[in-house]
Amino acid sequence: MNKRFLLLLALAASSAWAQRNVDITAEQFNSGGADGTLVALGRDAAASGKRLVVTAPQHWHAKIAARIRAGGSADVVLKDGFYETLLVRVEDKVEEPVKPEPKPESRPEPARLPAPAEKARPVEKATELPAPPPAPIAIETPAPPPVVEQAPPPAPVVEEPPQPAPTAEVAPTPDVAAASASTPAAVDPKAPVMLTVAEPSDVDPARASLEKLYNDGKRIAQRIEVPALKRADLIYTGKGAAVVVRREGGRLLRMWLVGSLNVNQIAIGTGGANKYEVLNSKIE
Repeated sequence: MNKRFLLLLALAASSAWAQRNVDITAEQFNSGGADGTLVALGRDAAASGKRLVVTAPQHWHAKIAARIRAGGSADVVLKDGFYETLLVRVEDKVEEPVKPEPKPESRPEPARLPAPAEKARPVEKATELPAPPPAPIAIETPAPPPVVEQAPPPAPVVEEPPQPAPTAEVAPTPDVAAASASTPAAVDPKAPVMLTVAEPSDVDPARASLEKLYNDGKRIAQRIEVPALKRADLIYTGKGAAVVVRREGGRLLRMWLVGSLNVNQIAIGTGGANKYEVLNSKIE
């Protein structure tokens, strides 16, 4: 009875280790508080033959790999993350079965046919060639008289009509020149730049693209309006749609932004071609 109980405990522990996920914040990683956790993960993965899938910013990859390899020679897969956090997922290795090499097919050799016997060639009779015709007699013809070239007649003289005298161009007066010049319109740098977005439909390609980029291909079901935005929210835009990424504790929330937002204001900062950050909650 005790042996069976201990076996069930071992199986439950191995299952929990295979599904283990570890979330490490940027503060823990930069301060060195997560070094022991990464070393322990590398040691356990090397001993159990598991694979560690790490999602973190690209400039952290070298330091993360060094900490994990300090615990053991574990199989590590590094993925680029767009948020400054570190997520470690433990997976089982899937070994592909060895395919047997195909054996060459043995084909029977074709039967050789006997060579056909050569037929006797008929004896060719010598044929008499006819005598060649007599050579033609060359008859000399008298040379033609020389051709005398005649000079062409002179070309007729064509009188050109007199050209009119050039007229002097009158320069425009300063008043006319000033009136014809165009004045460019002034551009106001504080003019609002409106971003109007809504939740895309299920068949909209923009939905599938944004969910693949910012939610690992999973469906985003929540929505948020512009007045409910908070400080440190990140906004990623697409074609007529935008995804809001918000950190609450150790979780990352993804929501569809609904409404119109002026991105040319002090409360909104830009982080790239399609990335905005909420700097404070006082949104105009």
